[in-house]
Amino acid sequence: MTILYKVQGVCGCKEGNVLLQNSVLCRISKKNLVVFCVHQNLHSQLYICDIVKPWQNYKICSSKAVASVLEWNPTGELLLVGYKHGLAEIWGMKANCMNSWFLLYTVNLPCEEIINVKFFHNSKATYFNMQKKDLQNYSDKYERLDQRPTLAYFGCSPVEGCFLLTASGLMGVFTIPRISMNPESSNSASPSELNIFTNSIGLSRCFITHCSISYCPTGRFNVAINNWSEPRISCFKIGVEREQDDTLNLKCGAMASIFLQRADNENKEISVVHWRTVNCEEVAFVVYDCIEGSFIEQWNLIKKHQQVHKLLQKNKSDFMQWEQWEITAKLSLTSRVCDLSLSKLPTESLLLFAILRDNSVQILETGLKKIGSTVFERVAEDQMRAPCKLLTSDCTHLNQLLILFDNLGQMYAMQVPTSHYDKNYKMSPLAVPVCLLEYSVITGIDAADVLMLNLSHLEALTEKLTENFSRQTAYVRHFYYSNFLSLKSNICRIQTKQQDFDDLITLHAIAIAFKSLLRPSDLSSQDKGPAENLSMILSEPVGDVDKVLCVLDAKDFTVEPATLQSLQQLIQWVSDLALNILHKLTEDVLKPKFNKRHGYEICRDVIAVSSVRELLVMIRIWGLLNPHCLPIYTKSVDNFDVLPVMFRLLTRLMQNTSEPDDSLLDECSVLSTQVLVPTRHINTPTTLLNSNATSKLFPFVFQTSVESLNLQDVHYEEVLFSHTIKDDVSNLHLGTHQHVLHKEERQQATVLEKEEILNCVAPTSWENSPTMATTSPACNNLSPISTPSLGNSHTSNLPYYVLNGEVSHLGIMSSKRPNFKSRLRAVHHDAAHPTAIAGGAGNSTNNSPGILSSTHC
Repeated sequence: MTILYKVQGVCGCKEGNVLLQNSVLCRISKKNLVVFCVHQNLHSQLYICDIVKPWQNYKICSSKAVASVLEWNPTGELLLVGYKHGLAEIWGMKANCMNSWFLLYTVNLPCEEIINVKFFHNSKATYFNMQKKDLQNYSDKYERLDQRPTLAYFGCSPVEGCFLLTASGLMGVFTIPRISMNPESSNSASPSELNIFTNSIGLSRCFITHCSISYCPTGRFNVAINNWSEPRISCFKIGVEREQDDTLNLKCGAMASIFLQRADNENKEISVVHWRTVNCEEVAFVVYDCIEGSFIEQWNLIKKHQQVHKLLQKNKSDFMQWEQWEITAKLSLTSRVCDLSLSKLPTESLLLFAILRDNSVQILETGLKKIGSTVFERVAEDQMRAPCKLLTSDCTHLNQLLILFDNLGQMYAMQVPTSHYDKNYKMSPLAVPVCLLEYSVITGIDAADVLMLNLSHLEALTEKLTENFSRQTAYVRHFYYSNFLSLKSNICRIQTKQQDFDDLITLHAIAIAFKSLLRPSDLSSQDKGPAENLSMILSEPVGDVDKVLCVLDAKDFTVEPATLQSLQQLIQWVSDLALNILHKLTEDVLKPKFNKRHGYEICRDVIAVSSVRELLVMIRIWGLLNPHCLPIYTKSVDNFDVLPVMFRLLTRLMQNTSEPDDSLLDECSVLSTQVLVPTRHINTPTTLLNSNATSKLFPFVFQTSVESLNLQDVHYEEVLFSHTIKDDVSNLHLGTHQHVLHKEERQQATVLEKEEILNCVAPTSWENSPTMATTSPACNNLSPISTPSLGNSHTSNLPYYVLNGEVSHLGIMSSKRPNFKSRLRAVHHDAAHPTAIAGGAGNSTNNSPGILSSTHC
């Protein structure tokens, strides 16, 4: 068990200030975002950071009230903060920006102390079983658990809501509207207040000091409560039902309680209670504090049968079934337990992380068997600084990292052992990481913690992951294609071939967005749509693009000229990509003859080359409708038509991508003398997912807001233009002087700019699409971030994207849109085109997108 890094001053604590017990709270979302709250100087400060950029944290809010609980929703998009005076707040990110949060909803229970909360379950849970690692199909290897939603609409659609419990024994439940508030129109000073429905737990309310809330497979909540003065842990099953008048009703069912023996109750105080369902078995963990140290007990709910008396039984086999808690394991520790956290990955074994006051971490599995331990170094005690003591912890959703906080406001990351998943771990050490990466592709959970611990084996992981993905059926590959590309792009970003996979993701998004604009002229006479017909026609090696136009029906490719003009920068990107593929073809072919080929090469991908050919045909047709939407070239000969030449060369390349003929390589070499090939931008953000981190020794020591120089990548060939700004989402050069607001978008430096534009929905839908949340080269997000729908449904809607196992809407083509938009501008401090700088693209922010992009080449 290795300590990966330590971040000093992460909570803003000054020298000499010490945090008390229960003054730090932390929770990790499925996107590996760490939110933590510090109560200091009569204020609660709420921060957030990423596990791959722990030195960069952002403040969400500050409150004079004391925060008592933090909780993420199942998708990791909403954050609930509960306070001791009875207020609960639900926060959300603005346009997926980590440093921009707004208050969505509030729930108020006056004079009640909220001690625990839990969001409704959405019935989506996948079991991770290493015993099925040799199976080929994802559906057989990763089975979906039989989990019902807590509350469902008509058609079994899960309801978004939350269940909370107060210290006085009051239960509360409320639902969250399906359509979230618009962050642009919402006012943080007056958020919407939700109605809450309450009921008492049990027959009468009682004072609660410790409680545990977990999910039940039937959709109900398992709740265990305890009062420190009573030697009993009461257990309940709470169900949520909807009445006819849209009110919610809480049904509380009492279960068998855990009673402590009188002899064991002396000089013991319960400090932690956890109740979980493990492999369809109810398991409870109880921690006691005593003078000698601590005790951890494991209790199992056992079903017993009692024979009915002869006078009352009808048959001899009649019996009564009843349940009873029985202690199955007990462990004594020499130091008191500060915190006990449980693993989150659904497996056959459950991991327990016991944080002790002697700065040690004990890792246990079901049955309280020790599988590892780590002792953190103490800070030297002097007059100005107190000793370092661990306070709280939380585990990532893939059980790879354990995040801890101490009383000095320092954050730690510790590796969790994975040997318990597979008995033959030493024989095949990459089996567990490969299965975890496949699990992240299926579930959409961020896999940054897995990659961080396997930086030296990325090439083998990539080959195995790609091989297993190619064996899946066509519809399975199509369903998880976006998640797979996002994960593989991050793996290639750590290696040398970063740019090609970033281009592939952007090409995939642009192809879907462009094809969504096509509308067939006659639905009754066509079996296939315009995009399918184009793909079928281009399957044949036709090198003349004008001959292809003669076969197609021009009515199927008709798009409004204003829409085409707004998409000019994306058309320019496709043309630049085609030029770069042909320009670097000679280098990419000759390089493997001398060195071993590493990573992904887009010029050898037949599907990518075919997609570029299809887009070039569409651009050729659209150029006849609106010549201003055509890409701009800098040519040495005026009468040289670039687009037909690129189409002809790509057609020849598609016929044999593995070994192109020499004549094709000669023509590609001459192409750079006829037209200026734009330089591709490389922007590698400074994160722990970096090849430089493999040669360093753990642990890293970071300082808050100070970027480590050892992890930075410098591209010396592009230092000359390192001060220019490039918009990767819209493919625009913004110049060198831009007075805009910088924002952090999930491990990516971005800029938020509001500008007056034409009422055209296509670029707005493109920039707000869920696919573009992962297409920018500077983004290290491993799971696509879904974006809420932008309006109601119309017949002119853009298509649906399959992301995270769900269907997320790309956008709405409606003319009733506001006259401004929010743009996420990716800030590139790398290269930019010298012609764009000279053209002054940064000083033309009021021009149309098409005019701005004309300075690209």
